[in-house]
Amino acid sequence: MSSFHAFHGADGKTGTTMITQSIAEYIAFNRKELKIMMVSMHGRPGTEYVDRVGESIEGIRLHLDSRLLDTEKLVMGCKKDGNFYMLGGVESIEQIRSYYPEMAAYLLKSLEGSFDLILADTGNDIDNGLAIGALENIGDRYCIITQQESIIKRYESLQPIYDKLKIKFSAHIVNKHIESDLYGLDYIGKRLRLPRENLMKVSASGYERQAESDHRTLLSYKSDDFCRDIRMIANRVLSRAHIAPIDTERKKKWLPFI
Repeated sequence: MSSFHAFHGADGKTGTTMITQSIAEYIAFNRKELKIMMVSMHGRPGTEYVDRVGESIEGIRLHLDSRLLDTEKLVMGCKKDGNFYMLGGVESIEQIRSYYPEMAAYLLKSLEGSFDLILADTGNDIDNGLAIGALENIGDRYCIITQQESIIKRYESLQPIYDKLKIKFSAHIVNKHIESDLYGLDYIGKRLRLPRENLMKVSASGYERQAESDHRTLLSYKSDDFCRDIRMIANRVLSRAHIAPIDTERKKKWLPFI
């Protein structure tokens, strides 16, 4: 039985893809016995931080529409490196509206049992069919925000929509976190009425632009705070999946999945 986890950004540029892929890579790298899948379920490719992707949702759209997906063939096409698999999203802008929540539900059902963990990057557009389908069918959901006033306001404006869709997040991640910022975790928690225990952070790295240029996640750079925070979220994901956490004492040289 696979364990599903969805990551959704309150707005663009919150770093949803970076966070999702970093967590997937971190778990795959440290737990070789687990089979990890990352799937981009939104209106973009979601492949900014890899050099190549074998298969994409756009490439299997007809199979999703006809409900004739060859899961075994798909899994083989998604293999990235070792125990890490990746399914890209949608490249053609004009085709974005051709994907519906039912297609996302069918895809998730088809993948169930093929992986130990499946992490879905649902982008930031709540009006996207794939994103809605993933969020509706995955119970463990994470909302990614930042310390920017515009992002926080955006989240506040979206809250009624989340409520209407019955989408509740099990945790909120404050990405690109700066400790000295006036918008600290306590302030954000009180303003958005979020339980402090469900409010997590990922420290700013300073290598964001280089990571995009190099097509790698921030795990590849010397940012101890970033890696520590990703480990904490990864262990929370593992805990929710009833899998033992990653030993924090283990020291390994990071080898990027490119």
